[in-house]
Amino acid sequence: MNFSKVALFAVAAYGFSQAAITGNVVDESGAPVKNAAVTVRTLPNLLANARTLTNDKGAFKLGNARKDQSIIVRKAGFLPETLSVVAGQKKYDNITLKRDPIENKIDEIMAGMTMDDMIAQMTQAKVPKLNCGEGVCGSALEGGGAYTADFYKSAWSQKIPATYGKDNVHGVADVKGATIFPHNIGLGATRDSALVRRIGQAVAEEMWAAHIDLNFAPAITVPQDERWGRVYEGFGEDPELAVSLGAAFVRGQQGDHNDAEWRVITTIKHFIGDGATKKGYDRGNAIISKKDLYKKYLPPYEAAIEQGALSVMASFNQVNGVHQHIDSALLTGVLKTELAFDGYVIADWEGIEHSTTPGAAGNYFAGEVTDMSSKDAIRASINAGLDMAMVPQSVHNFVKTMKVLLAEGNISEDRIKDACRRILRAKIRAGRIDNPKGPAAYVGVTKNIGSNEHRQIAREAVQKSLVILKNNKVLPLDTNSKVFVTGSHANNTGLQCGAWTLGWQGTMEEVPGATSIQAGFDEVAKGTRVNTAEEAGTIVYVVGEVPYAEWFGDYRGHDFNNKIIFKEDRTDMSFNSTDEYITQIKAWQKAGHKVAVVLITGRPLPITSFIKAADAFVVAWLPGSEGAGVADVLFGKVKPTGKLPHTWPKDAKQIPINVGDGKKGLFPYGYGLTY
Repeated sequence: MNFSKVALFAVAAYGFSQAAITGNVVDESGAPVKNAAVTVRTLPNLLANARTLTNDKGAFKLGNARKDQSIIVRKAGFLPETLSVVAGQKKYDNITLKRDPIENKIDEIMAGMTMDDMIAQMTQAKVPKLNCGEGVCGSALEGGGAYTADFYKSAWSQKIPATYGKDNVHGVADVKGATIFPHNIGLGATRDSALVRRIGQAVAEEMWAAHIDLNFAPAITVPQDERWGRVYEGFGEDPELAVSLGAAFVRGQQGDHNDAEWRVITTIKHFIGDGATKKGYDRGNAIISKKDLYKKYLPPYEAAIEQGALSVMASFNQVNGVHQHIDSALLTGVLKTELAFDGYVIADWEGIEHSTTPGAAGNYFAGEVTDMSSKDAIRASINAGLDMAMVPQSVHNFVKTMKVLLAEGNISEDRIKDACRRILRAKIRAGRIDNPKGPAAYVGVTKNIGSNEHRQIAREAVQKSLVILKNNKVLPLDTNSKVFVTGSHANNTGLQCGAWTLGWQGTMEEVPGATSIQAGFDEVAKGTRVNTAEEAGTIVYVVGEVPYAEWFGDYRGHDFNNKIIFKEDRTDMSFNSTDEYITQIKAWQKAGHKVAVVLITGRPLPITSFIKAADAFVVAWLPGSEGAGVADVLFGKVKPTGKLPHTWPKDAKQIPINVGDGKKGLFPYGYGLTY
């Protein structure tokens, strides 16, 4: 990929017509700075109106600058420089970048490190392992369902603290009693960035209480195909949602540019195009044009990086046939150079080796795991720009092979030093070097786990996430009426929380501390709920998908019109026809009852006949632990404000269907009734 052409393309995409401006960038010694990222922005907007890179002489040429805009220059290792555009001024000479003082601290640390130490710092093992060859691992992680409460004692006592990473994607959900927030698709329906920022902070506070300092979140994917099993991980189909809400979550977790006392290391993911694969296949190939790359998929990363995101996770998918763990054009050329990202890039779970089998989805439940990362894959990924290797099953092999590649000259000392520097930069900014035990006001404060304050935030998120698709004079429910609450998801907190809750694939059992939707009815309108349909005037029918994660949630080769994932045996999916739901609804209606459906789902589904059969239809997404938020809205205690974060398809043949593609769904993006 020709970076200069890419940069010029990005400028042209915004379509301004002002005269070009020129300038040059130098360091404090007066030497030209090559490949500095120069952007024009209208502050406080997070996205650039135009961008380019300086050439070998530090010079740049950039159009589209107005007097109400700013020129911002960034490069790793330097403090960013911001200049106001001066009316009539077309030339900006000798813009000077000053070395970031944090680099001096990094120099001091690295001066005492051997190459073995640096390679170890680049290695993420599986808890409780911390021995990476001759050095101490830079990090360790655990997958969904695993949590080691005392791992921090060894990890944080190292000379350079090792971080403890978990997928806290909607709360510290592998810790019993934690607050479980709605998954991102529900937060996308709220369109409330201030709320998402508060959620980010609450999750960080509960992380510290559980002694976790590295979060593999937020996902800022832009899902384009409802057949994908990870749609719910994204905020919605339009990048505007991931831009606003992804950046807000980062601010909540880290503060404004890492100034929060409770700050943790966030990881924005998965770079890039994970929601754009053909047919929605997880880990598949995404065909993405340069225009779409800059217009649709890069803006969420640009915004989150602007807010100080410290880590980026590479994706399992391919973009135009290139696996994202070995795509130097995008990892180094675009992410690190054009976007001037100066944190570290981390692999996904054994993602280095996965690059040798692009498109494949492993079967971890059958025990099919790898204990090695191949030499060529390690060489390609590290040279492409990967800084930290997530190798929970191949630590020894990775470290050993890195030493061989270094000795052969196939990976340079400079590349290893750059990776180590990026990791240390993130740790310093997160306070992990100066305060290895973490912030005393939050670390080990167990009362923060599932606190009333955090649960109220989660309940508010549920309230604001509900989308009313249909309402034939059924809602709001009368607190003096009799209501029968039933259905597979009415009284099961595991089902309403979704995946990444007490396990990678979630649970179908009860979640400690959570309030079911049925229990929420009893709390909000005590005395209205009855035990049989015959006693009720209105029936609230709560049904939906079972939890699933990653490729287990893919619709592959199925006609899923009027189908809902019903049973998950971890090796294949089963699908329940909505016909049985429709038959039940009609029977209740024939007996004189009104029926309001509450759907628990991780994506819009082509279930048009089901929606038409109901008297009212409410999408609750994957609401998490605070089921009472559903009753708050259904009884009118809180007015519904949720808006669809995705176009709702009327038929499976329409999929993929997205805003702006000319297709007319059953309900448009942004749709949502109120009362």
